Amino acid sequence: MHILKRPASIRVPFVFLWVLFGTGAAPAAQEDLIDNHHRWQLLSYSRIPANEVDFSDDEMVISVNSSASPVIYPLKTPALLTQISVELSVEGVLNKTEKLQGGKGADDFLFRLGVVYEGDQTLGFFQRTLAADWVKKLFSLAPKGTGVSHIAFHNLYSDSRLMDQSRVHPASHLLTEDFVAPSGKYPLTFTITPEPQKKVLALWISSDGDDTQSRYKVRLKDFVVQL
Repeated sequence: MHILKRPASIRVPFVFLWVLFGTGAAPAAQEDLIDNHHRWQLLSYSRIPANEVDFSDDEMVISVNSSASPVIYPLKTPALLTQISVELSVEGVLNKTEKLQGGKGADDFLFRLGVVYEGDQTLGFFQRTLAADWVKKLFSLAPKGTGVSHIAFHNLYSDSRLMDQSRVHPASHLLTEDFVAPSGKYPLTFTITPEPQKKVLALWISSDGDDTQSRYKVRLKDFVVQL
């Protein structure tokens, strides 16, 4: 178990998922990530209760109780992905606030599917010294000689005011968000098409409830990436 310090000045998406492909042989046309239990690493943030993450033969369950935590799994090599899809169900809801979802004090989402893209941004010595732990971890994904472009999040939203909206996250230019599907109707097949010709360093999933003191469960199955 690794402990990361979450900076107080930034609202970071909280549960990570990183996909590892084998080396030495051509990758399969598609892969179901739920089959790869042993390839995921559970992390936690200091001073924030961690989510519980459990696996069965065909399902991943994230239990949120006023909590947030990442699961990290870096790719061994960057890969071009043509589609990512997952079937999800949610038991429970986010506690409502008058604030716009995603704003300060209300930046909790039932589910965010993030794609970390390879790019040319790197951290210099002094930047590494000053950067938050999550930023250092992000840049450590890139193979030597390359860097990071950004993380594109695709969100399941609970606030209808976010329908068809997108933004650069106010905390960092490295984070973009599209609000692509409303919560409430399950099971839901959540499908995205990654940017063409951009190699993916990792997938990043997030379910969080620490801002809104929410308690719920997310069930994921048929989590498939296609190359």
